[in-house]
Amino acid sequence: MYSKEEAAKIRREFWIAFDHYSRKFLGHSRKWIRYNTKIKDLSLKFEADRTCATVMLAIENNNEDIRFDRFVFIKNYETVFEEFIDNTWIWDEEYVLENEKKICALYKQLNGVNIYRKSDWTTIFEFLASNMILLEKAFDEIKPLLEEYIKNNLNQ
Repeated sequence: MYSKEEAAKIRREFWIAFDHYSRKFLGHSRKWIRYNTKIKDLSLKFEADRTCATVMLAIENNNEDIRFDRFVFIKNYETVFEEFIDNTWIWDEEYVLENEKKICALYKQLNGVNIYRKSDWTTIFEFLASNMILLEKAFDEIKPLLEEYIKNNLNQ
């Protein structure tokens, strides 16, 4: 078991190493979209912990109706996503984060890996990078449609 400080140091080393690994997917100047989707309460996330690694499109609006409405809108374009991602991705309208917050999510998870086990890092890096590239491509396809939908439904 690691102390809080040791665990934080390992996580920091992991994400720095992942950033270096990512360069082969992104080049030297491009960054992952992640929180910079330009759509409020919608992000593309990486997560890794003691049990799994996850790539996710997260809709985190605090208003359940708005959150669900945007999730349904995006899910209506499931066939667009399927052009980029495989059928192992999960559409979850009630995904619960570690902090108990409910969100809507589209995600893919790799079980049986551990961020604290350095021998797993390459496997995790490959999973995160290769799947985020695909998720970003799919998101780019529907982003203008989602922006227009949100603009036309300003009461949300």
